[in-house]
Amino acid sequence: MKRMDIEALLRWAYREELPKAAAAGSRLVVGFKTGWGGMERFGELLAVIDEPDIRNRYGLVPDGAATTDPHPDAVRVHDAVMALRRCDLEVPEEWNPLADMGDLGPEGAAAVVRGLAGMTIINDKGARVLRRSVARLVIRQAILGGAPDWEGDLPERHVVCAHGKPQWFRREVVVTEGVFGPVSHEIEIDGYDHKRQRPYGDAYRKMVLDPDPAPVVQGRAEYELWRFALDMLVEDLRGVLEEHAPTWSQRSWRPWEWPVMVRPILPSLVSASPVSSESRPVHRRRKRNAA
Repeated sequence: MKRMDIEALLRWAYREELPKAAAAGSRLVVGFKTGWGGMERFGELLAVIDEPDIRNRYGLVPDGAATTDPHPDAVRVHDAVMALRRCDLEVPEEWNPLADMGDLGPEGAAAVVRGLAGMTIINDKGARVLRRSVARLVIRQAILGGAPDWEGDLPERHVVCAHGKPQWFRREVVVTEGVFGPVSHEIEIDGYDHKRQRPYGDAYRKMVLDPDPAPVVQGRAEYELWRFALDMLVEDLRGVLEEHAPTWSQRSWRPWEWPVMVRPILPSLVSASPVSSESRPVHRRRKRNAA
């Protein structure tokens, strides 16, 4: 039994073994197109042509030089990764991935909301779910290597300006015709009285963070999801593989707050029960539907 770090095991599966599976209906990889190929075909035929997907059943470009099938352990690794799609996502209200950057005021809290909104959607059941599943995130990092980028520059908080001058804003209620009658909307408008060369009495200024930390929020959320997914995979693959034994990742759970460990973004997947002397988290998955 070969002991292998979980990240190395994932790289081995998705870079070396799973590409050995051929595309549907053929062992040969044919018909590779350039990025401009689709436009060339449209120019010739004035129509969009549906062509077969050259990816194999694992979503990877097949290795045309492969002479063997993927290793059974690699297939089991892929099955475990795909099972991550059944995980719940819960974000605690107090979750703040920008705490190490100090007090960013209400603009910092707004950046957290925008960052999460950019990586999630509301499904037909009213639940917030990831645009890119945890499984796809794990596969991406296995192929690219490394971890999701969580680093970012410390933003500065300053007044919103235009042409080097602070801007003023005010809110105004406008009434529009709706389907069931008049509807009131509150909008933000220019708060500077250009005729009198002074702001209106109810005008206010706004602050902004530069650079915008919303992308950092997304990167750190993805890092937490990916890092805890690694531990889940170690648990799920324990005793399942024939020739490999995955070992725990040595990466920090939240490197931007090291050495302080705070509540993770996935409380629904983590319980307080330790699984080793290092008090590693135990994850639980939603109940699967009966076959």
